[in-house]
Amino acid sequence: MAIINKKCGIEYYDRMHRIGYWITWAAIAIFVGVPLILSITNGIYPSFSDLLLACGGICAIFIPTGIAEMFAEVPVMGSSYYVSCVTGNILNLKLPAAMNALKIADVKSGTEVADAITGVAVAVSSMVTLVMLAITCALLTPLQPFFSSPAVTVAAGNVLPALFGCLAIGNIGNDMGAGIYSRKRILGSVLPFVLCIILFMIDPDFYNSWQGVIMMVCIPLVYFPTKVLYKKGIIKVFLPGEHVDGKPIENK
Repeated sequence: MAIINKKCGIEYYDRMHRIGYWITWAAIAIFVGVPLILSITNGIYPSFSDLLLACGGICAIFIPTGIAEMFAEVPVMGSSYYVSCVTGNILNLKLPAAMNALKIADVKSGTEVADAITGVAVAVSSMVTLVMLAITCALLTPLQPFFSSPAVTVAAGNVLPALFGCLAIGNIGNDMGAGIYSRKRILGSVLPFVLCIILFMIDPDFYNSWQGVIMMVCIPLVYFPTKVLYKKGIIKVFLPGEHVDGKPIENK
């Protein structure tokens, strides 16, 4: 019986990998093909310098983040990672759905059963997202007067500032999540923060045009000062189970 299960498991993983492989290539072809066809049809081609300015900072952040997330998320999500990559929003939606499904089913990640459960959870999550988007598109025209009202317009104009404010608070705080507590880690970002403020005050147009490149420059300006301050004991990191000021980190 164990041999049959093992054989079925191998066939299942091979089939899911094969399907996911072709789905991923099809998604890439669609993502790249649509703007490429539009560019060829209209004779509009962005220059390499414009692409570098627009994508430089984003690539500098998301390429290492994507590689790190792949090693961290694939063991938990299994073959459902293919669907997650195509539909997007893995960290905020697909991964929590998969982990919650494993917790409810009381199944250990990395097993065949866990792979099937996470696949169902991610698929349902993706379908719910698509249904909500379809409903929103269908109601966009009827609700246009509501969306154009002054109250909604003001609220929509403050969505991004509120979002980045929440992200800033999360990065400034000492609680890094998962039971990890850091003290004075904000000191590592002082140098790039001051640099960006100075550049913006000197020439706002230059800053807005080259902010992607500036972001790439600021990454090492955060990393190296943080590393130096950590070695000197100014920035401290406490792992789960350790104590800060005599209290467990979980209670901080």
